[in-house]
Amino acid sequence: MKKLLLAILPALIFAFNSNYTSHINKFINFISCDKVLHKKAFDICYSCKHKHPLVVTYKLKGNLVKQTLKRKGMRFRPDYEVPTKCRSYTKNYSHTGFDRGHLAPNAAFDYNKAIQKETFLLSNIAPQKPQLNRRLWAKIEKFTRIQAIRYKNIEVVTGVCGNNGYIKNKVGIPEYWYKIIYIPKTNKTIAFLAPNINVGMSKAKVKDFIVNISKIKEKCYSYRKK
Repeated sequence: MKKLLLAILPALIFAFNSNYTSHINKFINFISCDKVLHKKAFDICYSCKHKHPLVVTYKLKGNLVKQTLKRKGMRFRPDYEVPTKCRSYTKNYSHTGFDRGHLAPNAAFDYNKAIQKETFLLSNIAPQKPQLNRRLWAKIEKFTRIQAIRYKNIEVVTGVCGNNGYIKNKVGIPEYWYKIIYIPKTNKTIAFLAPNINVGMSKAKVKDFIVNISKIKEKCYSYRKK
């Protein structure tokens, strides 16, 4: 029976409707997931085909973001809620030229050790070019935390689009990374879309990657076709 379930898993597609992003569920609802994972503070739409998340959603509260625990002792781990054939491992990323990129960032949840540990599960990780991860994307994540502090409470969607081949164990390489921030207090949405590349990322400015949500929909729709 277990082998049969694993064999048909790719055909079991779930509509993604997160508990954390009620105001932008209309955007993420069209994305299909092979597995939906509900963690302590974020939801994951996971792709069995690409062995990484497509979308992660969460809320940020400004008063919690201000609290910071050390990252010491945190390590990347496989997520055993993901079936074996769909699972990625930390060694799959070694010597590939890609970082293990968080969709739900550690720095957003380092107020709680248990939640912080869940951000290091590989179900929350996708291949990300080092200069994007450590430079531009770090700035976008910092900008997101600043909005949470400023407006007290925000909703966030982080996702990947497109496919540029594979690293080890056929873990897919996203073509784009995106983030959508909804601010309930102002009813304002801010969205970012960035190519998964090194070139130009070391000096890239956050404002240059602001896009309309329609642009992200376009990229994610093409992702479904690949």
